[in-house]
Amino acid sequence: MTLPVDDRELESLIELSRRSRARLERLHEVLTSPGHYGAGATQAQVVYAENKLRLLRLLDDDGQPRNGPPVLFIPAPVSRYFILDLMPGRSFAGYVAAAGFDVYIADFGVPTREDRFCDLAYYVDGLIRRSVRAIRRTSGAAEVGIVGYCLGGMLALLYSALNPGTVSRLALLTTMVDGDVEGGIAWIAHRMGLAGESYEQPRLVSAIEVKSWFEMLAPGSNSLIGRVSDLWDRLDDPPERLRDVRTMASWVDDVVPAPGRLLAEMHRQFGPGRNGLMKGEATVGSRKADIGKVSMPVLSVSAARDTISPPEGVDAIRSIVPQAEIVRLRGGHVGIVAGRAAAGLWPRVVDFLGDGNANANANTNGTGTGNGSGNAAAERADG
Repeated sequence: MTLPVDDRELESLIELSRRSRARLERLHEVLTSPGHYGAGATQAQVVYAENKLRLLRLLDDDGQPRNGPPVLFIPAPVSRYFILDLMPGRSFAGYVAAAGFDVYIADFGVPTREDRFCDLAYYVDGLIRRSVRAIRRTSGAAEVGIVGYCLGGMLALLYSALNPGTVSRLALLTTMVDGDVEGGIAWIAHRMGLAGESYEQPRLVSAIEVKSWFEMLAPGSNSLIGRVSDLWDRLDDPPERLRDVRTMASWVDDVVPAPGRLLAEMHRQFGPGRNGLMKGEATVGSRKADIGKVSMPVLSVSAARDTISPPEGVDAIRSIVPQAEIVRLRGGHVGIVAGRAAAGLWPRVVDFLGDGNANANANTNGTGTGNGSGNAAAERADG
């Protein structure tokens, strides 16, 4: 026996089907439209290269370098650098360059098996030191401002302790210094086996394994299904916001392998129960990195919803660098750099790098934060 169907019910089902089809068509359009992946948005030239490293100097719209004070951005070596130069209108480094600074970005590239022995000395006393030397030679400046993000901030802090006379100002973004603060990527990695990583016989830790640590902070948030589901929920958002979501998802996906020796050394020095930075016991190679020699102005920025670098572990820098200006912003680990919360970070960093006097003649139009929310999956991982 067939039950009669009310005409209004039938019309509702047809309308629901129509809307679902329209959303599927829009989702297909978003997923198949050209995106910006794997490279910075701002025109740049390579001014120094070593092994996988490329030192990029940002250029203006006419393809010319700027002549303002030099600033070096140091990203985490286990992530792609382009989160700092994401896309036109959403580039942190581009914003700083548009404010009149001569901006450089360290692109550490993708480690391969022969890089498994790379350690703190390789990055700090090697790549970063020679990058700063190249910047000083290129720009003619005696000192360089440094902006370090996440693990890149840890490397920048150690470099500044060893070479304080070459650093004018140091901005550290979501940089953990207190390894005993529970939570975050260091604790997850510790509980998933990093403590057993060999320094003497290191391996190249695969990108999949590194990404699994981030996945454990918010299960499902970084999976393909999770990201597509997130896009589905946001299909009524403006097209430019969907573009931002997808672009940031490409960065979240693009984790790179990590040198096992670097991870083993950082765990043994700075991990839970070691806490070498807070105890004043940090070393780079055979040299003690005396944090007390970090005498230049320091800005330390934490994110209130950061589950990768818990803000308490970031703000603890006030105990070892008394002159550090401590700032905690709303948002998550990625959001304060490239998402909605970036509007609170970028001008503050420009002001800090400019000795509290932002360039009044700077043209930052076209390199602002925009109104996009950033990658929603990444922001879920941020808490």
